[in-house]
Parts: sequence; structure tokens; C-alpha cells
Amino acid sequence: MNENGSASFSVEEDIQACSRGTSIERNCPICKSTARLWKCVRSFDIAECGKCSHRFLAKRVSSNHVDSIYGDDYFFGGGAGYSNYLDQSALLRERGREYARRIKKYRSKPGKLLDVGAAAGFLLEGWIDEGWRGVGVEPNRSMCQHAGKRGIDVRCGTVETLDLESDGPWDLISMVQVISHLPEPLESICNLVRRLAPGGLLLVETWDRRSWFARLCGTGWHEYSPPSVLHWFTTQSLQLAATSCGLRPIAAGRVLRWLQVSHAKSLLKHASSGSALMRMAYCCTSPLPGKWSVPYPGDDLIWAIFQKPS
Repeated sequence: MNENGSASFSVEEDIQACSRGTSIERNCPICKSTARLWKCVRSFDIAECGKCSHRFLAKRVSSNHVDSIYGDDYFFGGGAGYSNYLDQSALLRERGREYARRIKKYRSKPGKLLDVGAAAGFLLEGWIDEGWRGVGVEPNRSMCQHAGKRGIDVRCGTVETLDLESDGPWDLISMVQVISHLPEPLESICNLVRRLAPGGLLLVETWDRRSWFARLCGTGWHEYSPPSVLHWFTTQSLQLAATSCGLRPIAAGRVLRWLQVSHAKSLLKHASSGSALMRMAYCCTSPLPGKWSVPYPGDDLIWAIFQKPS
């Protein structure tokens, strides 16, 4: 048994154990085409679309998925989440500022921002530093309380459950490392588009499974961590999802970010069971103080900006 109380397998054993006789009944959540089993990782079947190549968790998640996966343990328990999310405050606030400065190329003045999956509001705080008027949405109550103590407006719930009509329409909606966690990302994007003002922008940050780093790591890539992560996008499948909801692509690029060592250790330890590369990286980072920050070496984190027609 592993530290979470579930059975522990090597990736090779896991693939053999799960793949025999498996059929995929669920169509691709992005283009609705037929999907096939790709591989099984950590006892979870991952499907791949035969048309757009999007990868996703083959089995539909339960109705209480968000509550069961993104509780306090996700933010403080390590593994595929964080050893202590609150330690990321300075780095995340600066990333919010960086995104606000980047958006200036496509929108001259700050406006109203909705940050989806805002957690404790650190990114949102960075946007506010740059003049934006922001509201966050976050399902974890503890994170909302941490934001509220600092005067940051993060509301507990989801876009689907909260009444945000009186605050909108929004000039910008931000989804930073959120879309891969959503059970039905296409439906979620379309729902957000309805809340955007004409000419409004959608910013998405997510992971690119076709990056050289992801392909080098194979099934040991840190993002292959179901059931926390439910979708594995490419730049093409992300653009397809956005355009299917009526948005047009404006700009995209790779994210250059700094990572706190304690968070890196947690991710590498979680991924090390399935990858010799991750085990080696974990050994290299183990001696480093957890409070240090290091540049993230991979090319697998991407951002994209889409616009709603005026």
C-alpha cells in the first residue's frame, strides 16, 4: 500500500493489469469523436481521441469529485497536490502581476476579472496589484477563508453553483492550471464564454502533453496523476475546445516560471514510482532547502489567450 492507503504498482504492472479487455465507452469530451484506451496509469484508464488526440480519464467521475479530491489534503498533503500551498504566496502573486502585464498587449486598460480556481487568491492579488478589479471562485472553503483574511474576494463554490450575474459581464476570465481538473472542460468553457463581455478575453494556463519534456518522461510525467488531473491537452486540443465555444485565438506561448523546492520535491516524489528520470530528479533536489525557489526546467507549461467576438 502507498502512503494514501491505495495499492502501489509500477507503471508497467499497472498498464498490464488495467488494459486487458478494456473498452472505452465514453466519447472525447472535446470533439465528441470515438476514443480508445491509451494506457493505464496509477490504476486509472486514460483514453485518447482518435480524431483530435485529446487524452482524458476514461471513466466519468462522481458528482462529488471536486469535494473529494480538492479538500484540504490537496493543498497541504503533498503528493499530486501541495505540501503547503500557502508557502507559494510570493511566487504566485508575482505570476499574477506578470500575466496582468502580458494582457496589456491585448487590452490597454484593466477591467473586471473573474479568476476561476483561485485557491487562496494569490494570483488574483497580483492582478489587483496591476489595477484589475477581481473576484475569485474556489470550491475549497479553507482557501476562501485564507483569501478573505487578506481582503481578497474569493467566493466558495464553482462557476456553476454561484450567482455571479450581478458582478458581470467580465472583461477577462482567468483559468490558471484549472482546465485539466474540470470533469467537462468544453461545457465549462462555453459556460464561461456566456459570462464574458463582448470582446472579453479568456486566459488559460495548462500543461502540454506533446512537449519534449512530457514525451521524455512518458507515463512517469508528473501530470499523469489521475484522479486529480482528468485531462491532458495539447496546444491543438486546447484551441479546438476554445474555438468550439465561439472564441478566437489571440496569442499563446510557453510559461517561464519559478518553483518552490518544497513543491518540486512533493511532485517528484509522487511521480518517482513510475519514472527513473523523476527518481533521479527527486534525489537531486532532496538536499535543497524547501524554501528555495528554482527555475522550472521543462517546456510543458503553456498559456493561451482567446477572445469573444464583439
